Parts: sequence; structure tokens; C-alpha cells
Amino acid sequence: MGKCLSSCSEPSPAEQNGGPKRTEQTHYQAPMTTVPTHPAPAPIRESLSSVQSSGMEYYQNGSHKRLEKTKMPPIRKTSNGVDSGRRSFVPKTECSESKINRLFDHYKDEDEDCILAEGTEKFCHDLCVDPTEFIVLVLACKFQAATMCQFTRKEFLYGCKSLKVDSIKGIQTKFPEMLEEVQNEAKFKDLYRFTFTFGLDMDGGQRSLPCDIAIPLWKLVFSHREPAILERWINFLQENQIRGISKDTWNMFLNFTEVVGADFTGYDDSEAWPSLFDDFVEYELEKEKALQNGKRTDDRNLPVYYS
Repeated sequence: MGKCLSSCSEPSPAEQNGGPKRTEQTHYQAPMTTVPTHPAPAPIRESLSSVQSSGMEYYQNGSHKRLEKTKMPPIRKTSNGVDSGRRSFVPKTECSESKINRLFDHYKDEDEDCILAEGTEKFCHDLCVDPTEFIVLVLACKFQAATMCQFTRKEFLYGCKSLKVDSIKGIQTKFPEMLEEVQNEAKFKDLYRFTFTFGLDMDGGQRSLPCDIAIPLWKLVFSHREPAILERWINFLQENQIRGISKDTWNMFLNFTEVVGADFTGYDDSEAWPSLFDDFVEYELEKEKALQNGKRTDDRNLPVYYS
């Protein structure tokens, strides 16, 4: 290595006669060498990775250019509505107000912009539930319905939007979630208080529930968590011909069932319970006392209370 390669030729006639010697330019050609390839050191690899991640591409001379981002083709649909290419995997989170309105129109009365008793029955039938089921009460609470067996358009829209549904199938899929929700004590209390207002005849100006309405509603709202004293309470109301239940009595009864045990050991007459509760406890204790004494007590000897 290191030799110079020169080009040689025969001397010209002028050179042979003693003329000036012709000189030819000597050319040097560097030998071909192969540069070995080795993996880049770790710092360089990290640097290259950061360059690639930043969307830069480097030429051999050190210059660089910005890589263009590849865009996904838009979703196109054919005339028959079928996706022709890429599909979207974004989950549906919103419901269609126009679909909710069409669903409401399917059940609403012909003369009024409202779903009345007949439409409510058909609505429940399509939901595969009985109008007297607990889930229908929960659904009415979700819709914030003001009157039994009736839904206004505003209530229907509000309920479907709060559930994020716009179809019968969509409402059905929410049933398990709704039932689980009212297992919460605070949510059940809201449902219980809603039930009283739900049963009132607002157009008639009612301020208290007639017992023939209050008793079925108590059975319905407690159908999934019946208190130990519920049946005796209902018997007391029926045997004593109590005519109506006030809102205060209705609301306090839930607290009463939580405090007073099946044997009334948790009852304290010094607390500010509605007077009807005091009468109920006295009535039940008198009955138990008569049974313990082995005496047959005529109903006339029992205290009777009227509203």
C-alpha cells in the first residue's frame, strides 16, 4: 500500500534527438476501502429514536426533512348505506332527540300531546313489563312523571335523555342499572318521597293520599325491601278505616320502619312521631297483650282511630 501508480510510454522522436523531455501528468487513485458497519452506540440510538418519533428524517449529509403524516381515508358509504372502507370505533354516547320524539308520538293520545293511560299500557307492553311492577315506578321517577299512568312530552324527553336512550330496546337495557341504583339508601329515599307526589291527583287539588291509593303504593315501593311491620301497618289502616295519608305521615313512615323493630322495642313515645304512629303502636301492643293473657278480645274493646 502507499505505492503511486504512474503511466509509462515510449520516448518521442524529439526526446531521442536530445529535445526537451515530455512530461505526463501523474494521476493518483486512492485504494477502495470498505467501512465496517457496527451497531450505533446507545446514546446515538436514543438520539435516532427521538428524531424518528419527532417525524424527522436525516439525509447522509446531515440535513433533514419533515416527514408527512399519513392520514386515514375518510369513511365513505355506498348508496345502500354500507361502509365501503374504514369503520369508526367511537362508541355512541348521545341519543337522538328526533328518535325520542318519534317514540313518544307512537304512544301519545290522538287528541292530546301526552301519553295517557292507554298509551302507557301499550308502552309497558312493548317494554315487556306490567304497569304495576316496581321497575315501572322507578322508570316514572327517572322521567320525573307528575301523574300516574301519564307522560308529557317534556317528561318523556327528559327521562330518555337522562338515560341516554332513544328506543324501547335502549330503555330495556337500562333496567338492571336502574334497579341497582335504587339499592342505595339515598336514591331509595328519593324514590320513596317521589311516590307520594306521583300518587296524588294534582288536577283535583289533592294534598293527601286516599288510603285505597296509599296502601297499593306502599306495597309497590317496598316490594324489593319490605319492612317487618308493613303488613301490620296496612291492617291497622284498613281495620280503623283511616281515610287519608298526609305527606308528613308518608315521609316519616320510612324513618319509622328503620327505627322501630318488629316487636316495637325501638319505639319511643317521647319522640315527635305523627300521632297516627302512636295510635298504631298502642293498637298493636293491646292486641299482643290480649293474646298473651289468653283472652279473646272483641274488636270493640280495641282502640279505634279515624282520620
